[in-house]
Amino acid sequence: MATAIVDSLLELLSTAGQAEYHGEKVSQLEHALQTADLARREGESEEEVLAALLHDIGHVWPEGDGDGEREVTSVGVVHHASVGAAALRKMGFSEAVASVVAGHVNAKRYLVGQDTEYAGTLSECSVESLRRQGGPMGAEEAAEFARGPWFEAKIRLRKRDDRAKIPGAIVPGLDSYRDIMIAHLSSQQNCK
Repeated sequence: MATAIVDSLLELLSTAGQAEYHGEKVSQLEHALQTADLARREGESEEEVLAALLHDIGHVWPEGDGDGEREVTSVGVVHHASVGAAALRKMGFSEAVASVVAGHVNAKRYLVGQDTEYAGTLSECSVESLRRQGGPMGAEEAAEFARGPWFEAKIRLRKRDDRAKIPGAIVPGLDSYRDIMIAHLSSQQNCK
């Protein structure tokens, strides 16, 4: 079962991922592979590597998040983090992977609210999506977000997300993640 899920997911990423990454100079797939490669090279756990690879799956996932959320704009699916997390949970990925994916947009909102220099590093597309995603977090929301589970992993993913937009970067392909995805899903099925 894990193999079929992974093969289907890899096919989706391979085909739908060829689309433009909403105003950036890389495709969805190039961005995903660059983000995952950064996590791998920086020695993160397999769960963080998978979250990095799959963090924008909500942009290409054909369904909403269970509440019908799938508003598509010029900067992609506005609620792509919740759409992606819902899809990953449905496929059987761990709560750590799904939660880090779910939190990567709020991590941007948190960082913008906490660090004015960070805000200046965002691409034009990322600034526009930030506006649609609720803008910078206020103090109370930021404090609550910082107390939540996997906070540091969400921040690390967000910072990698921002750096993974290099046209022509040479990184390992999708197939290099197949075995760890299968092992991850198989371990989650064994835990149930």
